[in-house]
Amino acid sequence: MKGSEKDLNRLLLSGGLLIAAAAVLIVGGLAGEKRSADIPEVEIIEAESAEAVPESTEISVSAVSETLDTSFSEKLMVNINTAGIEDLVKLKGVGEKTAEKIIEYREQTPFETVEDIMNVSGIGEKKFEDIKDMICV
Repeated sequence: MKGSEKDLNRLLLSGGLLIAAAAVLIVGGLAGEKRSADIPEVEIIEAESAEAVPESTEISVSAVSETLDTSFSEKLMVNINTAGIEDLVKLKGVGEKTAEKIIEYREQTPFETVEDIMNVSGIGEKKFEDIKDMICV
């Protein structure tokens, strides 16, 4: 069992290194522009080289997970045909009263497009523009 735990740690470390390398490439390395002083150099190692990683090296899966959760938290998608009040109020400018109106509307007429939400009293073009990238049907 110890061997498989060791292999899992190496796999997680390799995955973490690949994510870090990809982030550096996206942020400052794709366009071939002059490297910014605040972007550190990253050494990309081959999977076979992972054997050289000392056993004492640990990777925090929760730290990687928190980083990914933070980067995707702005990508909240709410299905306006199925979401409850608790999810609808997470949308910018949608309070409990508006969330209730959305639910009442969809019980009578399910939304066919995201634009249909503008048929709900209290949601005009401005509010729709604020939430259109966070809703789906």
